[in-house]
Amino acid sequence: MNKFLFLLLSFFALQNSTAQSTLISGKVVIDDIDYHADLNGFSIINLNTNAKTTANSDGIFYIKVNLNDELLFKNEGIEERVLKISENMISKGFVTVHLNVEIIELAEATINPLKKNLKDNINKEKIFSEKLKDEMGISSPEYKAKLNFKRDEEMVNRTIKAVGGVSLTGLVGLITGSHKKIKNVKVEPQTKHDQLINLKNLYTTYYFVNDLKIPEGKIIEFLDYCYINFNFKELLQMNNFEEILFILGEQASIYLSKITSNE
Repeated sequence: MNKFLFLLLSFFALQNSTAQSTLISGKVVIDDIDYHADLNGFSIINLNTNAKTTANSDGIFYIKVNLNDELLFKNEGIEERVLKISENMISKGFVTVHLNVEIIELAEATINPLKKNLKDNINKEKIFSEKLKDEMGISSPEYKAKLNFKRDEEMVNRTIKAVGGVSLTGLVGLITGSHKKIKNVKVEPQTKHDQLINLKNLYTTYYFVNDLKIPEGKIIEFLDYCYINFNFKELLQMNNFEEILFILGEQASIYLSKITSNE
């Protein structure tokens, strides 16, 4: 009887020792990424005992398991995986769990085959903002020409403020192309002499005589001197009136010394 009782107690003790949980550690690894993922809060659940834990930022976790328990690994954006605990895992006390990023399938889309002529593959449908500009007329050549004209007008106004009293009448036809074509109006090219006359009218005789001290009869000659030596033709084409004004002011005294020495 005592022997039977001893065997019975030994059997229950063996059963209890077998059923006792083992604490193991592990690491979650995301395979299909080439950067370090922050896995803090990654969820691990023992589906048999309902024990739960989370991984740290490096994917390390600890959880109690029994033989043949199933662990569920789940986190947003990662494919779920169920891992069954084996004797080898329990004996090692550590397990590495490899997971993949979840693949999200996009809704089915219709893709038209490419045409042989590449230009035919370009979407010619205008976007909303382009249609709106067309309706308002702000994308037309006429509107863009008016914007260019406004820009040139503001540049001249700045020059007027710099020298004071510049005649606006001298601006009419000053530079070929300075007033952009509006409604296909043809602008005739100007001669060098025409440009010199218009420059004189632009800055006014008063400016040349009183500010620069150029004799009235020498104004065109002075402008011609500057035109030749400082590439006024290009400056006029660029509407660079500020640079022209600077050159006139700088060269006036030099020009006066030259004509004085020649007399």
